[in-house]
Formats: sequence, C-alpha cells, structure tokens
Amino acid sequence: MSDKKSTNLGADATLLTFSKVATSAIAMVMAMLLSRFRTLEEYGTYSQILMVVNLVTSILMLGLPKSLNYFLAKTDSKEEKQKFLSLYYTLNTLLSFIVGLALVLGVGLIEKYFENPTIRSFLYFLAIFPWTKIICSSIENLLIVYKKPKALVIFRIANSLALLLTVLVVQWLGMTFKDYMLLYVLVEAIFSVAVYIIAIRVSGGLKFHFSAKMLRTVLAFSVPLGLASVVGTLNVELDKLLIGFLMDTESFAIYTNAARELPVTMIASSFTAVLLPQMVRMLRRDENRAAVKLWGNATTLSMILIAVIGVGCFVYAEDVIKILYSEKYIEGVWVFRLYSLHLLLRCTYYGMVLNSIGKTSFIFWCSIGALCSNAALNILLFKAFELFGQSMLAPAVATLISTTAMAILQLAVTAKSLEMRFREIFPWKESAIILLVNIAFGAVFWAVKEIIPLDRAFSGIMISDKTLDGGVIESVILGCVWGIAYFGVMFKTIKKKWRNLKVKD
Repeated sequence: MSDKKSTNLGADATLLTFSKVATSAIAMVMAMLLSRFRTLEEYGTYSQILMVVNLVTSILMLGLPKSLNYFLAKTDSKEEKQKFLSLYYTLNTLLSFIVGLALVLGVGLIEKYFENPTIRSFLYFLAIFPWTKIICSSIENLLIVYKKPKALVIFRIANSLALLLTVLVVQWLGMTFKDYMLLYVLVEAIFSVAVYIIAIRVSGGLKFHFSAKMLRTVLAFSVPLGLASVVGTLNVELDKLLIGFLMDTESFAIYTNAARELPVTMIASSFTAVLLPQMVRMLRRDENRAAVKLWGNATTLSMILIAVIGVGCFVYAEDVIKILYSEKYIEGVWVFRLYSLHLLLRCTYYGMVLNSIGKTSFIFWCSIGALCSNAALNILLFKAFELFGQSMLAPAVATLISTTAMAILQLAVTAKSLEMRFREIFPWKESAIILLVNIAFGAVFWAVKEIIPLDRAFSGIMISDKTLDGGVIESVILGCVWGIAYFGVMFKTIKKKWRNLKVKD
C-alpha cells in the first residue's frame, strides 16, 4: 500500500476561490459605494493614487512576492523555511519603505502627469500604503504553503470587511474624502502588522536576517519574474495611463470602473495558486502529460464559470453598470463590454508550465512583447477611434488584441518545451464548446429581454422614496434563470472535471 496522502486540489482551489471571490466582491461593493458617495473627481483622484502605488510597487519590488511559493515549496526543512522567510520579510520591509519614499519625492511629477493638484494632500497615503500592500500580499502564498487555507480565508475576509466598514462609517458620520483615505491606510497598516505576527507563528519564529548567498539565489529566480510582473502591470495599467494623460479626472473615474476586473477572475488565480507547487513537482518527475491534463481540467472548470459571467455582462452591460456604479458611469458601457470579453481570456495563467520549469526569462520577454504591442496599438487605435468620437474604446480594444496574442505565443512555446502538439497543450475543443453554449444562451436571453416587456411590470415601484429601474430588475431575473439553466446543462462536465483534480502528494 502507498503511504502517500491524497490532496484534493479542487477543494483547496474552491476554498481559495471562495476567499478571493468574497474579498473581491466586498471590494466591488466598496467601489459601488464610493462611486455613489463620492464625486467623480474624488473617485478619480482615489483611482489615480491607487494606480500609481500599484505601478511603482511592482517596479521596485524585484519580483520578491512571487518567490515565496516557489522557495517554500521547494524544501521540507523547517530551518530552511525560517531562513528564507526571515530574509524575505527583512528585505521586503526595507524595500517597501524605499517605495514609499520614492512616491513622496515624486509627488510633483504625479500631479503634473494627471493635472490633479489634490494628490499632494495625500502624501501620508503615498508613504505608508506601499508597505501595507507589499506585506499583505505575502499572506496568500505563506498560508498556502503551510497548508492553512482556512486561516487565509479568515484573514482576507476580515481585512475586506474592515475596509468596507470604513466606507460605511465615513458615510454615516458625514466625514470627508480625506478622512476616508486616512482611515483606509490605518486599517491596512493594522492588518500588515498582523501578517508579521502570523508569519512568526506558522514558521516557528523569524528574525532580522540577511544572507548574500541566499539573496543571490532568490533574486536569480525572482528578478526575471519581477521584471515580467512590472511589464505585466504596465500592460494592465497602460489603458488607464493613457486615459489619465489624455483625458480629465472625471473621464479617468468612468474608465476605471468600466475597466474594473470582476471578481470571477479570482477563480483562475486560485487554481494557479494551488496548481503551481503541484505542477513543479510533476514536471520535475517528467510527468508532462499528466501535468498538462491536470492543468487542462482546472482550465476547463475555470472557463465554465468565467464564460457565463463574461457573456452575461456583455449582453446586459447597461443594467450591470447601473447596478454596480450608478447611471453617471453609463458613458463607459462599451468599454465595460470589451472588458467582459477580455474575461474569457482569464480562464488560466498561460505561463503556468513555463513558470514551473523555470523558463521565467521567456515569460519576461513575452510580457515585453505584449506591452510594446499594446502601447503601439493604443496610440494607433486612439487616433482612429477619435475620428468617430469613441477614443475611450481604443485602449480596451488594444488590450484585448495584445493579450490574445501573448496567450497564443506562451501556449506555443509551452508545447515546444514539453515536446507536445499545440492542440494537446490546451483544452481547445472543450473551451470552444463552452463558448458556443454561452453565445447561444446569450442570444436567447438577449431576445427574451427585447421581446418580453417584463420591465413594464416593475416600472414605477417605489422603495425608500426611490423609483426602481424596471429594466435592471428584468435583467436580474433573466440573469438568474439563465444561470440556473446554464449550470444545469454543464453540471456533468463540472462534476467530471472536479473529480479529475484529485492527485497524489
């Protein structure tokens, strides 16, 4: 009899997905509330500051956050894990304060870029928030490797609820936008301190530690990934950078919400988090086909769940924007539709195998190519769409094209690296069937909304002195029916793929 234990990656991924979807949903509720409670200029300023912190943090952190999962999973030695974590938190703490200092010193350039002089009022936020962002980002990989997914769920949800409560308290007490920003960063600081405490407990103790030899090993792995992450972050934020430079703060607020990633993409990232250590082990044992099959099962499951949301949001885009952000953001409806299509590409991490076999330099160059093509397309399409008065659509179209090209390239190189055919490396047939099923459902439910006047039955209904939008209620009802019917059709496939996620440790 084998003494190996079975690990259900599906169960772990589900727990992480629940955590991420719940926290992202809470973040979405925060965005909904802020969109309604704050002016377009205030919300635009808030979005500009968060984007700048995200960009500069990504650039200066050398990819260190991505090294946690790899190096902790690589050894079973408690002592080695303690040494690595001590180095990790020592270095990350020092670097995070350097990031904060860089942002404070560069505030003049930030204000000039966005033509928004109010950013200077939030110097304390620029100084402290990078540290909180960097330290809190480590909690996921830390607790996954130490097999404490439940603790991760509790931490993430508690953090998100505390931030949501901050929004509500500020509104109830009639406090200003500046008060909100101060409370926001204080809450994040408290949870950052909690991360240090958790790291000390799960590892058995940490201390200030620096090892030049270990640092070189870590940086050799993390820097290529870090550079790729920088390029990836620039690629993601490039659209908003263009809008922020060429349009006003109010337009930036509208684009930010229209382009906001919905929580469903957390499904794929959760699968990635639990699959990556397993993929590293399987590929190291030359179990290439088994690894690809496991990856394919996870991708298919992810696609089933993400596709219905993406197509649904495309079909009922106007009503979704009204529900999420209010009518003052309706100008971004086609941007929202394009990003709903982009969701379909987020069913997996296309560099999964390349990351697992250590080809991080290719991931970097692939990201460089995506960034350059995205930047070129942004400029060309902005000019073209401007002729039709639709310049806001250009960045979204550019992102959709460049992301698709990068995914195909990474899959092609993955197939070559594993000496497999391109058609074997990804579940193409299953993905096509899922997409066609969703398109069929979308066409049917779009027709139903157009033909059957359900909205008239709900128009004029008053709740708390506000008239409900009959069209929104109609879309919600049809969306629920659509979801029930769709998952009824896909149930057997979901059940089969779920069973196939069970592997031996």
